[in-house]
Amino acid sequence: MRRPAIDRPAAVVIGLLLLAAGFAIADWRFDFAGLWPRLDTDQVHAAVDADWFAWAALAAAVVLAVLALWWLFARVPRPAEGRVALAGAGADRIDLDVRSVAPRLRADLGRAAPVDRVTSRRFDVRGGQLVELRAHVDPRADGESLVNAAGGLAESVRAAFPDGEVAVRVIVDGPRRERARKTPRVH
Repeated sequence: MRRPAIDRPAAVVIGLLLLAAGFAIADWRFDFAGLWPRLDTDQVHAAVDADWFAWAALAAAVVLAVLALWWLFARVPRPAEGRVALAGAGADRIDLDVRSVAPRLRADLGRAAPVDRVTSRRFDVRGGQLVELRAHVDPRADGESLVNAAGGLAESVRAAFPDGEVAVRVIVDGPRRERARKTPRVH
Protein backbone atom coordinates (compact mmCIF):
# COMPACT_ATOMS: atom_id res chain seq x y z
CA MET A 1 0.00 0.00 0.00
CA ARG A 2 1.38 3.40 -0.95
CA ARG A 3 1.49 5.94 1.83
CA PRO A 4 0.27 9.46 1.12
CA ALA A 5 3.02 12.01 0.54
CA ILE A 6 2.13 13.81 3.78
CA ASP A 7 2.87 10.87 6.10
CA ARG A 8 6.61 11.30 6.51
CA PRO A 9 6.68 15.10 6.80
CA ALA A 10 3.75 14.96 9.24
CA ALA A 11 5.53 12.32 11.32
CA VAL A 12 8.67 14.48 11.40
CA VAL A 13 6.71 17.59 12.44
CA ILE A 14 4.77 15.71 15.13
CA GLY A 15 7.99 14.14 16.41
CA LEU A 16 9.73 17.50 16.61
CA LEU A 17 6.74 19.02 18.43
CA LEU A 18 6.77 16.16 20.93
CA LEU A 19 10.52 16.57 21.47
CA ALA A 20 10.07 20.32 21.99
CA ALA A 21 7.24 19.70 24.45
CA GLY A 22 9.36 17.15 26.31
CA PHE A 23 12.27 19.57 26.49
CA ALA A 24 9.97 22.35 27.70
CA ILE A 25 8.60 20.11 30.46
CA ALA A 26 12.10 19.01 31.51
CA ASP A 27 13.29 22.64 31.42
CA TRP A 28 10.28 23.76 33.46
CA ARG A 29 11.10 21.14 36.09
CA PHE A 30 14.89 21.60 36.23
CA ASP A 31 15.23 25.18 34.83
CA PHE A 32 18.16 24.47 32.47
CA ALA A 33 17.80 27.69 30.47
CA GLY A 34 16.68 29.96 33.34
CA LEU A 35 13.68 30.99 31.24
CA TRP A 36 10.79 30.28 33.60
CA PRO A 37 11.43 32.80 36.38
CA ARG A 38 11.44 35.62 33.79
CA LEU A 39 8.03 34.71 32.33
CA ASP A 40 4.81 36.26 33.59
CA THR A 41 2.45 33.30 33.94
CA ASP A 42 -0.44 35.01 35.75
CA GLN A 43 -2.71 34.82 32.70
CA VAL A 44 -1.90 31.12 32.24
CA HIS A 45 -2.75 30.42 35.88
CA ALA A 46 -6.01 32.37 35.51
CA ALA A 47 -6.97 30.37 32.40
CA VAL A 48 -6.12 27.03 34.00
CA ASP A 49 -8.11 27.90 37.13
CA ALA A 50 -11.20 28.89 35.08
CA ASP A 51 -14.25 26.58 35.13
CA TRP A 52 -14.26 26.06 31.37
CA PHE A 53 -10.63 24.95 31.10
CA ALA A 54 -11.16 21.32 32.19
CA TRP A 55 -13.95 20.88 29.64
CA ALA A 56 -11.92 22.50 26.87
CA ALA A 57 -8.92 20.30 27.67
CA LEU A 58 -11.16 17.22 27.63
CA ALA A 59 -12.66 18.20 24.26
CA ALA A 60 -9.19 18.81 22.80
CA ALA A 61 -8.00 15.43 24.11
CA VAL A 62 -11.01 13.64 22.58
CA VAL A 63 -10.51 15.37 19.23
CA LEU A 64 -6.80 14.50 19.20
CA ALA A 65 -7.52 10.88 20.19
CA VAL A 66 -10.12 10.50 17.42
CA LEU A 67 -7.73 12.08 14.92
CA ALA A 68 -4.90 9.74 15.99
CA LEU A 69 -7.14 6.67 15.72
CA TRP A 70 -8.36 7.78 12.28
CA TRP A 71 -4.75 8.28 11.16
CA LEU A 72 -3.78 4.80 12.36
CA PHE A 73 -6.81 2.98 10.95
CA ALA A 74 -6.47 4.75 7.60
CA ARG A 75 -3.02 3.21 7.24
CA VAL A 76 -3.88 -0.38 8.20
CA PRO A 77 -3.13 -2.61 5.19
CA ARG A 78 -6.29 -3.88 3.58
CA PRO A 79 -6.46 -7.48 2.41
CA ALA A 80 -6.17 -7.81 -1.33
CA GLU A 81 -9.37 -8.56 -3.20
CA GLY A 82 -9.35 -12.21 -4.13
CA ARG A 83 -10.99 -11.87 -7.55
CA VAL A 84 -9.57 -10.56 -10.81
CA ALA A 85 -11.65 -9.94 -13.94
CA LEU A 86 -10.15 -11.85 -16.86
CA ALA A 87 -12.32 -11.13 -19.86
CA GLY A 88 -15.60 -9.70 -21.09
CA ALA A 89 -18.24 -7.64 -19.40
CA GLY A 90 -21.69 -8.37 -18.07
CA ALA A 91 -22.74 -12.01 -18.50
CA ASP A 92 -19.53 -12.84 -20.45
CA ARG A 93 -17.27 -11.67 -17.64
CA ILE A 94 -14.91 -14.25 -16.14
CA ASP A 95 -13.62 -13.73 -12.61
CA LEU A 96 -10.61 -15.62 -11.28
CA ASP A 97 -10.08 -16.22 -7.59
CA VAL A 98 -6.36 -15.49 -7.17
CA ARG A 99 -6.41 -17.21 -3.78
CA SER A 100 -6.66 -20.49 -5.70
CA VAL A 101 -3.63 -19.64 -7.87
CA ALA A 102 -1.23 -18.86 -5.00
CA PRO A 103 -1.05 -22.44 -3.57
CA ARG A 104 -0.32 -23.81 -7.03
CA LEU A 105 2.47 -21.28 -7.55
CA ARG A 106 3.94 -22.18 -4.14
CA ALA A 107 3.90 -25.88 -5.02
CA ASP A 108 5.45 -25.26 -8.45
CA LEU A 109 8.26 -23.17 -6.98
CA GLY A 110 8.88 -25.78 -4.28
CA ARG A 111 9.23 -28.48 -6.96
CA ALA A 112 11.27 -26.47 -9.47
CA ALA A 113 13.73 -24.66 -7.23
CA PRO A 114 16.06 -25.75 -4.43
CA VAL A 115 14.14 -23.83 -1.75
CA ASP A 116 12.54 -24.56 1.60
CA ARG A 117 9.21 -23.37 3.00
CA VAL A 118 7.55 -21.27 0.31
CA THR A 119 4.98 -18.70 1.49
CA SER A 120 2.83 -16.34 -0.53
CA ARG A 121 1.08 -12.98 -0.19
CA ARG A 122 -1.21 -11.14 -2.57
CA PHE A 123 -1.20 -7.43 -3.37
CA ASP A 124 -3.50 -5.25 -5.45
CA VAL A 125 -1.64 -3.61 -8.32
CA ARG A 126 -2.90 -1.52 -11.20
CA GLY A 127 -4.99 -3.74 -13.40
CA GLY A 128 -4.69 -6.93 -11.35
CA GLN A 129 -2.91 -8.74 -8.57
CA LEU A 130 0.67 -9.52 -7.63
CA VAL A 131 1.44 -12.84 -5.96
CA GLU A 132 4.66 -12.56 -3.97
CA LEU A 133 6.37 -15.88 -3.24
CA ARG A 134 9.01 -15.92 -0.50
CA ALA A 135 11.25 -18.89 0.16
CA HIS A 136 14.49 -19.83 1.91
CA VAL A 137 17.24 -21.10 -0.36
CA ASP A 138 18.68 -24.54 0.23
CA PRO A 139 22.34 -24.21 1.32
CA ARG A 140 23.46 -26.54 -1.49
CA ALA A 141 21.63 -24.58 -4.23
CA ASP A 142 23.32 -22.80 -7.08
CA GLY A 143 22.23 -19.44 -8.43
CA GLU A 144 21.47 -20.68 -11.92
CA SER A 145 18.85 -23.17 -10.74
CA LEU A 146 17.14 -20.44 -8.70
CA VAL A 147 17.10 -18.02 -11.62
CA ASN A 148 15.80 -20.69 -14.01
CA ALA A 149 13.03 -21.77 -11.63
CA ALA A 150 11.90 -18.19 -10.95
CA GLY A 151 12.06 -17.30 -14.64
CA GLY A 152 10.09 -20.40 -15.62
CA LEU A 153 7.44 -19.65 -13.03
CA ALA A 154 7.13 -16.01 -14.15
CA GLU A 155 6.91 -17.12 -17.79
CA SER A 156 4.15 -19.62 -17.03
CA VAL A 157 2.17 -16.91 -15.22
CA ARG A 158 2.67 -14.52 -18.16
CA ALA A 159 1.46 -17.23 -20.55
CA ALA A 160 -1.60 -17.98 -18.40
CA PHE A 161 -2.46 -14.29 -17.91
CA PRO A 162 -1.26 -12.46 -21.05
CA ASP A 163 -3.02 -9.20 -20.16
CA GLY A 164 -1.09 -8.99 -16.89
CA GLU A 165 -4.07 -9.54 -14.57
CA VAL A 166 -1.85 -11.70 -12.35
CA ALA A 167 1.90 -11.29 -11.91
CA VAL A 168 4.37 -13.13 -9.73
CA ARG A 169 7.41 -11.95 -7.78
CA VAL A 170 9.84 -14.48 -6.30
CA ILE A 171 11.94 -13.45 -3.29
CA VAL A 172 14.59 -15.87 -2.07
CA ASP A 173 15.94 -15.40 1.45
CA GLY A 174 19.11 -16.95 2.82
CA PRO A 175 19.13 -20.50 4.15
CA ARG A 176 17.36 -21.23 7.38
CA ARG A 177 19.44 -22.27 10.36
CA GLU A 178 20.34 -25.97 10.39
CA ARG A 179 18.65 -26.84 13.67
CA ALA A 180 15.37 -25.29 12.47
CA ARG A 181 15.26 -27.69 9.50
CA LYS A 182 13.51 -30.93 10.41
CA THR A 183 13.95 -33.04 7.28
CA PRO A 184 16.67 -32.82 4.65
CA ARG A 185 15.61 -31.86 1.19
CA VAL A 186 16.93 -33.55 -1.96
CA HIS A 187 16.82 -31.90 -5.37
